[in-house]
Amino acid sequence: MNVKYHLGESATSLASRLARRNGVSGMAMFLSDFGIDYLNLTNGDQEDCARLAALAGVDQAELRRNTPALISPGWFRLGLEEIKFTAFSRTALKGCPQCLQDASNDSETGHLGLWQLTSIRTCGLHGCYLTPLPTSSGPRERFDVTKLTSGFSPPEAQIANDQDLLFEHYLKNRIEKGPGKTWLDRLPVHVAAQTCEAFGLLLTLGPKARRETVTPAQWAAAGTAGYGVLRHGPDAFREKLKEIQRAHPVDNTLYRTRYRVFFEWLRHRDDDPQFDVIRDLVREFIFRNFPISEGSIVLGRPFPEQYVHSLSTARSRYGMSGWKLARRLASMGLAERKTSGQGFVVTGYVPTEVINDIATDFDALLNATDAGRYLGVERFMMAKLTKPGLVEKYFDEKNASPMYHPRDLDGFIGKLRAQVKDSEAKDLLDIATASHRVRIPTERVVETILRNRLPLYAPDPTTACFPDFRVSLAVLREVIAADHHGAVRPTRAAELLGINIRTIRSLMDAGVLKSRDIVELKSGRRRRYVCAKSMERFSKTHISVVDLAATSGRLPSVEAVIQLDRGAQPLPLGPRANMVFRRNDVL
Repeated sequence: MNVKYHLGESATSLASRLARRNGVSGMAMFLSDFGIDYLNLTNGDQEDCARLAALAGVDQAELRRNTPALISPGWFRLGLEEIKFTAFSRTALKGCPQCLQDASNDSETGHLGLWQLTSIRTCGLHGCYLTPLPTSSGPRERFDVTKLTSGFSPPEAQIANDQDLLFEHYLKNRIEKGPGKTWLDRLPVHVAAQTCEAFGLLLTLGPKARRETVTPAQWAAAGTAGYGVLRHGPDAFREKLKEIQRAHPVDNTLYRTRYRVFFEWLRHRDDDPQFDVIRDLVREFIFRNFPISEGSIVLGRPFPEQYVHSLSTARSRYGMSGWKLARRLASMGLAERKTSGQGFVVTGYVPTEVINDIATDFDALLNATDAGRYLGVERFMMAKLTKPGLVEKYFDEKNASPMYHPRDLDGFIGKLRAQVKDSEAKDLLDIATASHRVRIPTERVVETILRNRLPLYAPDPTTACFPDFRVSLAVLREVIAADHHGAVRPTRAAELLGINIRTIRSLMDAGVLKSRDIVELKSGRRRRYVCAKSMERFSKTHISVVDLAATSGRLPSVEAVIQLDRGAQPLPLGPRANMVFRRNDVL
């Protein structure tokens, strides 16, 4: 007597049901009676599957397609995929509780070959999670499904949430139609499946999740979460690892704590070279994003060089003052004071190149007296130029002793040299004298000169120091009369920053540029002007796509696409505004 073949059923399931239908106590005995090798059939042997198909009157190609077939040591073919044995659970089968509940003596339930895969956890017919079947008493009963389920009362079916099954649908589609051409498709099935699930476990249950207590529903949700990231390729994988890192404060907890459940799983894959692509990617990410000392072993390989530092590793490695280092990093926006006010904490691990530059800088720092001598001014004038930020202090903290780097002094004097023009004016005065004549502090005169880009004169602009610069008294007085207390017309701000007027207005609306209501002297109208100080801050912290393209040598449109593909987010500005990025995101 024959039985009805179930779509997707494996050869061993069909043989088991045939044995029961024909009154034979076990599948192994039934197969022996018809000259079919039991072990060969469990391994999907072509000839034995063909004999069984002929005996049952079913399509042998269909039967072979749904039966895991051993093709080389440790590798099976299922559908159109070659899959390593580690992706299968062949000693502990699972079944559908609803199929078992609905089964009768006239219609035994079939067991699908697909259900032997560990990552397949639901019945496609009933949409419920599979349940473990009773274990066999010996190896010759391991695949005898009807014997295993005889007298077995399955638990109540638990219906799966459709949105948690996207990963399972991906696996089924890949086995039925073969792999695609994406990065994830190019990974072997067992690597893709296990990585999606292990990484998804980190995303859904956190680093402290315990694999042995995870339920089938939690595994399904984890697989879909991991698949949602990995389907977009290695860059998306790295970005999600980075996102997890950013979500934790920078402290003494390193990658083992932040990625524990995923990292521990990956460590135990070291005997399978097919996981190298995942292992290499994660190792390289850890090397470049955590302060791991040179020579440390991570995922089986030594750390070639240290890419980033914490405050403690930088102090230890370079032997520099922790306070000086922290203050400098705070000036660069890479550290901030603790809420207690005692000490600093870095906002992110600091690249080694930055620490190298700081260590080099420390050897070149000048105190206020020496910095004044460098610019050709007295110490009191250094204080006047420093207070409004015309000359940058190396340490930005109020209570820090004023120290200066020659690079910043050169930057200040370079701005003045850039405004030197040929002049035949007869009312040229040095800046200090001119400030006395107009009865305005010297630092405000310098601000006015730089903000309005007034022409200066110097005998030799390439070597001129601060006292050498001359300004036209008449031009200075004219500009001061129209000056609006440190505010600039929007059109002038657009010209100075190299962006369009719509962008200026959008930046003011967003609060990125500070605005001031000014009553114009000539017209008497109240208009919104741009605070010059905020323009200076904006230039240090932001960059337009036009300036970025000028730096890279690409077209602005191309530069915009590249930065967006890298995940950089522009400021949310109004329509037809220039695209503007935060400097830290793109440089």
